[in-house]
Amino acid sequence: MEFALSAIALLAFLLAIINLGLLGFSLSALARGVQTAARASVVYTSAQFATTKSFVTPSCATTTGYFNSAIGGPLPTAGTSGDSNPLLTVNWTNNYNSTVANYPPGVILTLTGSYNWTPFGFEGFFKGIPLRITTVATVMGTPETTSTITITAASCS
Repeated sequence: MEFALSAIALLAFLLAIINLGLLGFSLSALARGVQTAARASVVYTSAQFATTKSFVTPSCATTTGYFNSAIGGPLPTAGTSGDSNPLLTVNWTNNYNSTVANYPPGVILTLTGSYNWTPFGFEGFFKGIPLRITTVATVMGTPETTSTITITAASCS
């Protein structure tokens, strides 16, 4: 009888330890995916500027592809539609005239990854714990008077 009572507490304790590890792993994968996707998208735009003197941003599908290749497998594949889990929100801002304070002229990317994480073994008790990571990156390159800025999709969410 004593073992049965202590086994329940031990099992709950072990599930809690496993879930904390999974939560940390999911949060780390989300952060890595958002940072890698932002970096790859900004490098893509910077490469376009270097060759054509035009800021051309990647599509939402391309940015999502960068994210999905970075996370590898701990999280499901992301999307930009409202029911996606994880959900990527991509916002490009034209800062050619330095209208956004504290950022250099050019193009600014704000990328947010959201994921509703559900603990293993406790699905009935939790609807999900929202995880959210946001990163901001700027495109290297100084716009000139002849530069054009082509934002393929200003916002994807």
